[in-house]
Amino acid sequence: MRVYRPLMAGLAALAAVGLSGCTSSNDTAQTTPSSSPSPSAAVTPTAPPPQPAPVGDVPVIRDAGYADAVGTFGEDQVLQAVADHARIARIALADCVRWTTGEMDPQLASLVSPKLLSRVEQELQRPPGYPPSLLSNLPDDDGNGHDLAAAARSGCDGSAPMRYDTGMHPNAVHVDRSGAQPQLVQVASYAMTVTFGDTVVGAGQDWVLTSTPTATGWHLTDAEPSANVNWFPSAPS
Repeated sequence: MRVYRPLMAGLAALAAVGLSGCTSSNDTAQTTPSSSPSPSAAVTPTAPPPQPAPVGDVPVIRDAGYADAVGTFGEDQVLQAVADHARIARIALADCVRWTTGEMDPQLASLVSPKLLSRVEQELQRPPGYPPSLLSNLPDDDGNGHDLAAAARSGCDGSAPMRYDTGMHPNAVHVDRSGAQPQLVQVASYAMTVTFGDTVVGAGQDWVLTSTPTATGWHLTDAEPSANVNWFPSAPS
């Protein structure tokens, strides 16, 4: 599988200006053409990049990869997978249940395959260094002067809105047919604010997420991060 490794610096910059690259439903509706151009319309040498269209709170690029995914799985299923990925990303960036109780968030059992979940649990036992696939332990130094491991003892709030980078790193999907059955692959960047007591920080990550359809719904079967979680200064939401 091709591995995407976008730069995490873009997330911090976007967070500092309110992630202006993200569009609301109204903004997107205004920028998306309402009809196809007439046959007589002039053809530009370079087509503009596809515009992100909102899927609930999650934007997704409606490009050729999206069309192929819809043709393969059906649009409702593609949108469900995208929504599930956003739920998983929220847990990964603000894993408050595990950080405050030591127990795995129970939501993951229905969203992540047992094989990947076992791998994730093993990764949490390794010393810091190689980026873990999905979940991370809190650092005692986030690079901005915060001991997040200690701050979590005062509580953890991950209820802030999720933010998506639809500019440099489009929230895009495509189909992987290299295995025994087609899988849905999403390339996406996520960022959000997490509050530990009086400490407010931003958390961001780029992932390539792969999900497989099962009889009980989508299961995340692979997650390839760009790097360790990017902890950056953030104002309260």
